[in-house]
Amino acid sequence: MTTSQVTAVVINFRTPDLTRRAIESFRSFYPAVPLVMIDNGSDDESRRILAQLRDLAPGTTRLILNESNRHHGPAMDQALRSVDSPWVLFIDSDCEVLQGGFVEAMLARAGSEPESYVVGKKIYMNDRGFDISERPGAHPYIRPICMLVRREVYLRLPPFERHGAPCLANMRVARASGCALIDFPVDEYIRHEGRGTASRHGYRLGWRGRLNHLMNKIGL
Repeated sequence: MTTSQVTAVVINFRTPDLTRRAIESFRSFYPAVPLVMIDNGSDDESRRILAQLRDLAPGTTRLILNESNRHHGPAMDQALRSVDSPWVLFIDSDCEVLQGGFVEAMLARAGSEPESYVVGKKIYMNDRGFDISERPGAHPYIRPICMLVRREVYLRLPPFERHGAPCLANMRVARASGCALIDFPVDEYIRHEGRGTASRHGYRLGWRGRLNHLMNKIGL
């Protein structure tokens, strides 16, 4: 497998400075990989800056402008349904690519597993989508910080959703179906600022998100 089989995706919500850094750092190593930028209804200078980034490589860059904030999971689903490449690489807007070679290495890792579905940094979560240590009952989860997804498999599964762990339900079904969630040393290639959008604008998950956090906190 080669990078010609990959489309990269970066989703922005009112963090144009972070998104610019993510895209420019990715492009410095992968200038020819098709890139989709999605703006989730930002009301700041994001759209102007994203248009500038698109115009730097119009042949390989596409900009999708959502009228409102679909939230991260649904925007990821939107991306997966709007491209036709076999693999889709998600990079969070608060990431900076430090060195190249990771796309090729992720593809190679996927090729080594016959039932490969997603490749990225593996952690473990509880039923509510909060990080826990690896133990019986914990759910393996690939962080979408920098995550490679096999699109044809995704389209057979429940969609990514509006949630603090938007891929959890999808990945639980994937594992139950025999699909492989493959660990990859993302941190060797990517610097992730962490909560880049959430620290500025919150998670915006509404009362369900607040209830889920409370129930997890009290152990229910």
